[in-house]
Amino acid sequence: MGTVSGDFVFMLAAVAGLAAIMQTNPVLFQDLQWLGAAYLAWMGFQLLGTRVSGHLAAEEPKRSPLKYFRQAFTVSLTNPKVILFFVSFFPLFLRPGASTTTLVIMMLHVTALSLLYQGLLVLVGNRVACVLSGIPSARRDATRLAGVAFIGFGIKLATDNR
Repeated sequence: MGTVSGDFVFMLAAVAGLAAIMQTNPVLFQDLQWLGAAYLAWMGFQLLGTRVSGHLAAEEPKRSPLKYFRQAFTVSLTNPKVILFFVSFFPLFLRPGASTTTLVIMMLHVTALSLLYQGLLVLVGNRVACVLSGIPSARRDATRLAGVAFIGFGIKLATDNR
């Protein structure tokens, strides 16, 4: 729900004219890219610093759903691909005189497709996690790999931001 909410913020921004603002002020987009790169790297270092054992039940601390929501929302708001989609592609389908109903239907379609896609990712990811749960080092290795990947994505985003 956090990523869908972030997408919804960008849909509203696109309707309100975010594309025009980004075109006239490219520094704003660049700043968002830097913020996204820093956030990805921070998440990667957090994962690398996490102590992980092979025991699933004892390792995962209880967190509130709000914490997960905020994290996903932040990821969505700082994701340059999401920004690019809603700043450059989404406005192509917005007509100046379009009715509110048309805009709402379009936003609902994008939201439904996003929920379907992300739901499938969760189901597949859960299945993979269940299969790998029998391998003691899989959790530690996957956490480390995810941390390195996040840092790598942050570096790639930062180097593309010149």
